[in-house]
Amino acid sequence: MRKDKNLVESALLVEKAEEQIIKENSENIGVYTNAGIQKLVHELQVHQIELEMQNEQLLMAEEETRTNAEKYTALYDFFPVGYFTLNQNGTISELNLMGAKMLGKERAILINHSFKSFLTLYTWTTFDDFLKEIFEQQTKSSCEVRLSIDKNPLMYVHLEGIISDDNKQCLITAVDITSYKEGTENLRESEIRYRRLFESARDGILILDAVNGLIIDVNPFLIQLLGYSRDEMLGKELWEIGTFKNIGYSQFAFTELQIRGYIRYEDMPLVTKAGKTISVEFISNVYVADHSKVIQCNIRDITERKIVEKALKESETRLQELNATKDKFFSIIAHDLRGPFNAIMGFSDLLVERSKEKYYEEVEKFAVIIQDSSRRAMELITNLLEWSRLQIGRMEFRPENIDMAALIRSVSQLLNDSAQQKSITIYTEVPEDITVFADKAMIGTIVRNLISNAIKFTHPGGEIVISVQQEKDQLIVMVSDNGIGIKKGAIKKLFVIEESYSTPGTKAEKGTGLGLILCKEFVEKHGGKISVESEEGRGSQFYFNIPRNLKNTIHNTQQVFSE
Repeated sequence: MRKDKNLVESALLVEKAEEQIIKENSENIGVYTNAGIQKLVHELQVHQIELEMQNEQLLMAEEETRTNAEKYTALYDFFPVGYFTLNQNGTISELNLMGAKMLGKERAILINHSFKSFLTLYTWTTFDDFLKEIFEQQTKSSCEVRLSIDKNPLMYVHLEGIISDDNKQCLITAVDITSYKEGTENLRESEIRYRRLFESARDGILILDAVNGLIIDVNPFLIQLLGYSRDEMLGKELWEIGTFKNIGYSQFAFTELQIRGYIRYEDMPLVTKAGKTISVEFISNVYVADHSKVIQCNIRDITERKIVEKALKESETRLQELNATKDKFFSIIAHDLRGPFNAIMGFSDLLVERSKEKYYEEVEKFAVIIQDSSRRAMELITNLLEWSRLQIGRMEFRPENIDMAALIRSVSQLLNDSAQQKSITIYTEVPEDITVFADKAMIGTIVRNLISNAIKFTHPGGEIVISVQQEKDQLIVMVSDNGIGIKKGAIKKLFVIEESYSTPGTKAEKGTGLGLILCKEFVEKHGGKISVESEEGRGSQFYFNIPRNLKNTIHNTQQVFSE
């Protein structure tokens, strides 16, 4: 092919030379007279010009060859890949600058050195097999080895080799893959760590396909938590699993997750395969793994945490109540209890003085004041003792069958003197033979406090009515008066210890507000409720109920109070 090309080029040169001679002869046609000489000269001139043109082309080809050689040498030496020419024994016969740089020595020193001597011992066998395959199979081969300079392991390199045209040498490229190897190793270790965390996590973990929502992985903890097997969950859409059917995790939520990349349910109820309801914190987020988007769902069982939080909240509430109780207790001791005793002591002194001075007209007056103060102090002390015993859990709850009519008559008669001092009439509308299963002392205290309050806030000449209604499932006791009534805004404060609500009676009688609080706690201990209906200026009606299934209610209530 090359020969034919040269013939064509030579013919073209001859043609060009002849054209130039003809042109010159046309200008000098009279110079030659002898035809033979003229023809010879013509041929010589053509040949001379042909030689000049060939020489010019040779110079150009030589320059092109030199330039290409320089380019090849530069490319060979400075390409960022090591090039080596090795014989069958692995001896280096040629290498580029990058190859010399990899081996850490000057290129001239490395010629005729064994390439194998620059490898770590554990990669020698790999390199021997690599060379053997190239020369024996005469095929392309590759391997990975690690270089070792002065017995210090350095870079990892990927070798690729082919046999030379004369089958006596092989041409090898060496690529530094240290960063790739380290990255791959780090990734492998990272995957191992992740898998260990995934398998040992004490939170449930679900991995979903971000495109179709199918479950592609689930960790052992979630399998144990929900009671579904791995096979029952893999390949299913999340909302196909019975546990998640009723959580509102619909296609809409899935679409929102795809858009936002994050969804969180702070307290979500789940039902396990066994039917047990648990509370979980559900967090989903989208991330990329292996060039594909996936959704990781972290499911944390917060059932125990909620129980603890509830207990802490209850403890906090109870502590606040105890602090209010303590403040109320000291307030009563510091102020309310001192008042009656100051009156008793003061008027006792006056009574003694007037007796000595024989001012008997004032003696009866002072005696009445002392009597009232003593009764008020006794009532306060009684309530205080019962309340404090109840707060510290030392009040025994002793329910029994009691005659409700007899109990109400007894308490009414006990307070009749106080009512008569204000010309107040107490009526009882209680059917006979009403037996109730309750703590007699507590019910007596409730009735006594309600009647005492009615006397205190009823004008002289007023009326108080105590009645009992029997219904199918409860017994209702009512204490009504036509006294001053209660403001609407004050009703909600009556049974709250923190409010410490108390107002003076119609004759400036003082109170602590403790009596109604004690009534509320005693009623609730029986499983009932206490309420009030009142209209300012027209009177009040306090009523409480005791459930008919008293024994069961009291048993359950005792358990609550004991806890």
